[in-house]
Amino acid sequence: RKSDIEWGRYTDLTPQDLGELVGVPKMGRTIHRLVHQFPKLELSAHVQPLTRSLLRVELTLTPDFEYSVEVHGYVQLFHIFVEDVNDDQILHAELFALRSSAANDEHCVNFTVPILDPLSPQYFVRVVSDRWLHSETVLPINFQSLILPAKFPPSTELLDLQPLPLSALGNPSLIRLYKDESTPANSMIQNKGFREFNPIQTQTFHELFKTDSSVLVCAPTGSGKTVCGEFAILRMLSTQPNGKCVYLHPKPDIVSERFDDWQTRFGALNVSVGMLTGETMADLKVLATCKIVVGSVAIFDALSRRWKQ
Repeated sequence: RKSDIEWGRYTDLTPQDLGELVGVPKMGRTIHRLVHQFPKLELSAHVQPLTRSLLRVELTLTPDFEYSVEVHGYVQLFHIFVEDVNDDQILHAELFALRSSAANDEHCVNFTVPILDPLSPQYFVRVVSDRWLHSETVLPINFQSLILPAKFPPSTELLDLQPLPLSALGNPSLIRLYKDESTPANSMIQNKGFREFNPIQTQTFHELFKTDSSVLVCAPTGSGKTVCGEFAILRMLSTQPNGKCVYLHPKPDIVSERFDDWQTRFGALNVSVGMLTGETMADLKVLATCKIVVGSVAIFDALSRRWKQ
């Protein structure tokens, strides 16, 4: 019976079947074309827990319809929702724009969603057209095989190390970045400098200055994390002549302070330091010519989103 055929199955019918379904066989080809122009997206997802409370989702959207500028315009908008298992909460929402120029391409959207406690058996990703009724695709994400990180991960073991002297840098020009020769030799705290690295800097020195490993340093404010970052910069300057460093901070005043400091200190090593200002052409020039680039998170985000242009 006609009423038994769900809308989702119409795309599987032949022009002849569609013509017989509506009782007008000669309209079969026209209906078949219109049915296949109805916006439809196929979804697939890859999920990865970042922590026990945060899940990264990589959603792939593949257009499964015949895009026509006359019918759809140059852009079709779709709403992406992530819902909990009971459809009680919307855990994430964002807008996806499908442009006519990329109507035949796969599109990847990355986002994070919270992991509810207790863990739900699954989430639902729902993609709904902004303009077309019943243009909706739902993808369940099953958590039965999801492996979460340990609930109470052990802290990094604090190594029993003696504070490293500046000589550990092994290069007189690098040592001068931290040592003020004008201060008396018996002074433990020098003007804008010091004689040895503190415990956190000592703990991270090897990984940051001697290896190319990825490192996350978590420590209280004022504990010397900036110097830890400088270890990685010095590693780059020593081992990668064509390397480039980008330093980002959410607060513009901290960015300006870091720029003034590094421009003076690294400038003494003939290392160019530039700051992003928000002006696209000037910022592109800074990125192209400077070894060390500092900027706010907002400015770099806006710039990096337009990199193809």
